[in-house]
Amino acid sequence: MEDSYSKASLMRFLDTLADKGLANTNTANSYKVSANKILGDLAPEEEADVRRVDVETAVRRFNNRNPGLLSPKSLAEYQRRVTAVIKEFVRYTENPAGYKTAGKAVPSKKSDNSGNGKHRTKAVEDAPAIPVSTQQFTPPSIGLSLSYPLRPDFLAQIVIPRDMKTDEARRLSAFVMTLATDFAPT
Repeated sequence: MEDSYSKASLMRFLDTLADKGLANTNTANSYKVSANKILGDLAPEEEADVRRVDVETAVRRFNNRNPGLLSPKSLAEYQRRVTAVIKEFVRYTENPAGYKTAGKAVPSKKSDNSGNGKHRTKAVEDAPAIPVSTQQFTPPSIGLSLSYPLRPDFLAQIVIPRDMKTDEARRLSAFVMTLATDFAPT
């Protein structure tokens, strides 16, 4: 079936997770909220097949449309959730009869470090977590979000302080130079 990987099918899958008890209701709802926000403005080919969605780009697009609505930490969590949901949705679509959620917590045989004998739980899901820096971010309302068409197929994005000074701009440009794949220190 052509639309089996469509956004509409993904949303029905999220309803199924809660309805069939495949995931905790709160978890399924948080996945659905994240997917609705991040996947709200997809290109037609992405809407027809969510496997084509570049989640990182979709998160940036959402943040650019709604600056300051979500903190960087929340955006990272939404990105993690949507990435996990698409992965689970693909697994489900490929084998609905044999599907078991990967994110269910199972008891671990090891006890926790406190020595109280309680068992820890560990996630079975092997999807990597999106790293979130512990440093303080400048909220987008204070910062200035800028886009620059670096190539015809790539839009570079940066957030800078609205009152950036010349020495800060020099440091930032020197840092960006080091990111080039052909960078050679002089």
